[in-house]
Amino acid sequence: MPQQRVYHEYVNEKLVPYWYVLTFKSFEINWDKPIHYFDVIKPFEYFERDQFDESIITFSLYKTDFLLNADFPNKLGINLKLIKKRLNVEGIDPEIVQQFIVPTPDADEVLNLIPNERKISVYSFRGD
Repeated sequence: MPQQRVYHEYVNEKLVPYWYVLTFKSFEINWDKPIHYFDVIKPFEYFERDQFDESIITFSLYKTDFLLNADFPNKLGINLKLIKKRLNVEGIDPEIVQQFIVPTPDADEVLNLIPNERKISVYSFRGD
């Protein structure tokens, strides 16, 4: 599961999200799959923008790269097929990317996709 952070700035003494950042371990993403689902955890760790680690190879995501699936209520999906296509256009090997960044204003919209509380799936079983 990626490390999830929100980098912010204070504007008029209010905390304003600037970037939503997902940091993955090496080879945590299987680029052969079309979608990567991960657990969404709130509350996020908040960091000031100047604490962002620029040494990690990072690629920008857009709100359209994220997917919701009713079968996975506590997960958010990333459209790897779409992202891989953009990486290939840029000549970047997907395997070296360890961090995704979602800039403002998309960060606000992606953060609004994330549920405020975890949902529990309840299955009923019939006994014969």
